[in-house]
Amino acid sequence: MNILIRELRSNAKPLVIWSLVVILFNVAGVMKFEGIAGGDPQSVRQLTEAFPKVALAVMGISDLDMTTFAGYYAVLMFYVGIMAAVYAVALAVHAVSREMMDGTYEFLFVRPVSRTAILTCKLVAALIDAVIFTVVDLISALLCLPMLDGLSDASGSAMVVIRFAIWMLAMMLVFGALAACACAVCLGTERGLERGSLIGNSAVVVAYCAGVAYDMFSDHDASVVVRVLSPFRYATPQDVIDGRIPVPFAILGVVIVVVCFAVSYIAFLRRDLTSR
Repeated sequence: MNILIRELRSNAKPLVIWSLVVILFNVAGVMKFEGIAGGDPQSVRQLTEAFPKVALAVMGISDLDMTTFAGYYAVLMFYVGIMAAVYAVALAVHAVSREMMDGTYEFLFVRPVSRTAILTCKLVAALIDAVIFTVVDLISALLCLPMLDGLSDASGSAMVVIRFAIWMLAMMLVFGALAACACAVCLGTERGLERGSLIGNSAVVVAYCAGVAYDMFSDHDASVVVRVLSPFRYATPQDVIDGRIPVPFAILGVVIVVVCFAVSYIAFLRRDLTSR
């Protein structure tokens, strides 16, 4: 419990900063949609259709109607999702390697607590922070909905917000597991901390690029290989809006989380205490 509390305290300041950023992002985004909704929807559609397919994919607008709240919020969550993935990587890397960075790993590992218990407490603390971040995003988005006086389907819009919050938390678990695995494995090598963090953040970049490539294909069924590389698209924005769960990709996400965390524990238990 002391390890858990210490981890939560250490993560408190970054959590506050990330939470403030997502609150401001939601407020600014909803205010922007108010301007779009109050304008000419047909003009907005014509403007988005004028962009090349690759530009729409890069901006996360592909196959979405920006004039509806669901379509606009899906684009907004595209950017929030990238921020959440980066935050999840940072949480996982710090959970696995904080003692290595601080030079206190020898003191911690000689305490009468198993390494399994140590890593479990640290990962649970990271999970709690991820849940808090998701809840902050959810509550701030729901509180912004009353700003849209002309919103016709408030209850349906609230469900869209809730579904995207669940999607974001699931996506954070996948990226967190990948980063924890990479960091735990690389810490046994020279400059392992830098490599582990680099791999974790590179996974976000690769996932983003693969998601853009997937959105560029008109026939999404033909681009399933690219979709596998992008946890951002394990559930497409339209899947989330409609409340659909792509079972094969949901299973793939669960397998990635389980396998990566299992490898993280194995590597953490075998870590040499000598500094590199």
